[in-house]
Amino acid sequence: MSGPLRDWWLQIVRQAKPQHPGGSTQGYYILAPDGTGLAWDNFPPRMPQFFAYGVQLFRQSGSRGALALPADQAVYTTPLAPPPGTTVLQLYSRIRPLPPDAGEWNSLLGRDFTWLLASEVRDMIARSGAGNGEFPLPRTFTARLLVYHMVDNTRGQVWAYQTGALRGASLTARTLRTSGAIRTLALRGEYSKRDSHPPQWTDRGQEGTLEGECDLDTANGRVTRVRVHADSRAWSDATYDPRRPPRGRYPIQTAIVEATDALSRQIPPEPALLGAHYLRPEVPGW
Repeated sequence: MSGPLRDWWLQIVRQAKPQHPGGSTQGYYILAPDGTGLAWDNFPPRMPQFFAYGVQLFRQSGSRGALALPADQAVYTTPLAPPPGTTVLQLYSRIRPLPPDAGEWNSLLGRDFTWLLASEVRDMIARSGAGNGEFPLPRTFTARLLVYHMVDNTRGQVWAYQTGALRGASLTARTLRTSGAIRTLALRGEYSKRDSHPPQWTDRGQEGTLEGECDLDTANGRVTRVRVHADSRAWSDATYDPRRPPRGRYPIQTAIVEATDALSRQIPPEPALLGAHYLRPEVPGW
């Protein structure tokens, strides 16, 4: 979040949470009709008491106005829609096997979406048809997938990695077989990333390998099937959230498939809020 919308939002955060230290503004907020921040909490079991408290504060505030968001701020609230021709991919992640000392939050299923752009699909069709054997997948897709989506989101929202965290990345493809207009590619890759964000954490990272297939409809320029498995190891010494990850390095299994439901096109990936930086991520040194 940046620009006028950021200023507007931080004003609300400071009203609802005067002790806000900076950094993440994640949580649940109660706003008066005029946009004044009344209350904040980030502990789901307290929600019934939180809502009751919010109603009490609203009645005491006497607020009766309506929020009017200026146009230069409202434009920032419009979610980024998938560009025409985009293939939406669905990711499912689990910590498996689950370490014996891991908290119960670590047993949940992580879900996510990412985008494979039409221009990236055209590039894959052209390169796979050139008969030059193995070739790298488009760098924009490689960076988008590995930086923003190969993460441990089993406990919920992830504090996003930045492109500078990517230490090594390779995603390649080769033609496996062709049946009419459908060309099947074998995919494989590896990656590693690591970062530090004190005081929240001083060492966090993830590394792993990917392997699978995808089907390209060369006549219509689209992806019709994706089956990819990623085997990763993650670690984090973060203590800012009581739902902490397992200690030491722990395994994450991720499945990536094509998304076919309407909801996947209506809810953009969370990092899509970065706009052009999400569509065309720039990795230092690439």
